[in-house]
Amino acid sequence: MEAVEFNRLVPEFETLGVRIVGASVDSVARLQKFRDKYDLRFPFVSDRDRAIGQAFGTLKGGPESSHERDTVLVGKDGDVLLAYQRVGAKGHAATVLNDSRRLREEGRI
Repeated sequence: MEAVEFNRLVPEFETLGVRIVGASVDSVARLQKFRDKYDLRFPFVSDRDRAIGQAFGTLKGGPESSHERDTVLVGKDGDVLLAYQRVGAKGHAATVLNDSRRLREEGRI
């Protein structure tokens, strides 16, 4: 599961100064239950109004749709540094970590 893979790598992301935040159209209560079930150590944002999904283009379709399985790496200035669309869960967190390391070496994060 993608969230579990990211959770395992939280310390390495933190070393780079990268914060992980999950977003979903699910309710806060449902996200808390999910986070607690898998003992996830990063926050989740309930995007019930789909404002985040609209801003980053991660919605599957119309205004009532859910998010795609997308990842967006945002710099401190709010600029999108990398965007991964419709990703597969297995190994994705490691890919994002490696890209984060490269961006750190380039001085972009």
